[in-house]
Amino acid sequence: MTDDAKRVWALMSKINYCMFVTQAGAGMRGRPMSSVVREDEGTVNFLSDRRAAKDDEILANPGVLLCYSNGASQFVSVAATAAVNDERALLKRLWNPGAKAFWPKGPDDPNIVAIAGKPTRAEFWDGPNAVVSTVKFAVALLTGTTPGLGDHAKVEL
Repeated sequence: MTDDAKRVWALMSKINYCMFVTQAGAGMRGRPMSSVVREDEGTVNFLSDRRAAKDDEILANPGVLLCYSNGASQFVSVAATAAVNDERALLKRLWNPGAKAFWPKGPDDPNIVAIAGKPTRAEFWDGPNAVVSTVKFAVALLTGTTPGLGDHAKVEL
């Protein structure tokens, strides 16, 4: 695995929340979701409700986009192929305390499914903290130069 690929996995793990984007008919639909990143398995997993539209959208078109941002200086865009899985052992392994807010009955709730995304490619921007970025941007504006706002790479996964 390349250093850039490792960085993508590390950024996804660190940021955790992403906009999960599916193809919805002729358009696209995004929603914020908490991810469970499993670099060792090469998957990004999500708990989802089987009554939600995203499951049907994935069945119709498994290509999804995962967009992560820390809101300041780190961004990752990941193209993945997704699949829906209702295997109870997997759901129990992915279960976390925050999931209880959505499914109070716990991981055996029949409405819970897992979505597993297999990343295929990614692009990241990894810059300094917001204060440093702001100073670099201001200096660039004053000097007529381009600000160095961190690292950027396109990565095949």
